[in-house]
Amino acid sequence: MLLDLFLRPLFWTSRITAALGRRIGLRVATRLHRATLASVGMGSRFQPGVRFAQPGIVSIGTDCYLWRGVAASGELKGAPLVIGDGVQINRNVHLDTTGGLIIGPGVLISEAAVIYTHDHGFDPRSVPQPCPKVIAADVWIGAGAMILPQCHRIGRGAVIGAGAVVIKDVPDGAIVGGNPARILRYRDPALQVAA
Repeated sequence: MLLDLFLRPLFWTSRITAALGRRIGLRVATRLHRATLASVGMGSRFQPGVRFAQPGIVSIGTDCYLWRGVAASGELKGAPLVIGDGVQINRNVHLDTTGGLIIGPGVLISEAAVIYTHDHGFDPRSVPQPCPKVIAADVWIGAGAMILPQCHRIGRGAVIGAGAVVIKDVPDGAIVGGNPARILRYRDPALQVAA
C-alpha cells in the first residue's frame, strides 16, 4: 500500500514528462525542417530523427506527417524528392532519391518500407543508374515492403502488401503481395473484370 502511494505519482510524472518531451521534440524538428527544406506545406510535421541528405531539393505538401527514423538519401546529387499533400511516412522508412521520387497525395507508407530509385546492375561498385519513380495518389505501402528500381510507377489507389518485393509497375487499384509481388486482386471489382 505504501509502495503504491509512492509509485503511482512517479508513474504519472514520468508519463507527463515523456509526453511533453515528445511535443517539444516534434515542434523543434518541424521548425528545423521548415527552415532547411525547399518547401514545406502548412500543417506538415516531423518527428525528431527524420533525415534528408539533400534538404534543398525536397518539397513536401500540406498536412504530411513523417515519423522518427525516416531517411531520404541518394547516391547522386540533384534528383528531387516531391511529396504531395496528406502523406504519412512511418518509422524507419528509407527513400532512395538517386533517380528522383514523386509521392502523390494521400499516400501511406508503413514502417520499414524501402523504395529504391537506382540500380547498379550486377556490379555493386558501378556508377548508379537512375530509375525515376512515381507513386500515384492514395497508395498504401505495407510494412517492410521493398520497391525495387525496375518498378517505375505505382498506380493510383494501389495496395502493396506487407513484406512484398515489387519488381515491376503496379496498375491503378491493384492489390499486390509476395516475392516477387504479383497482383492478388483489385480494390474495385470492376477493374478486375477489365484486367
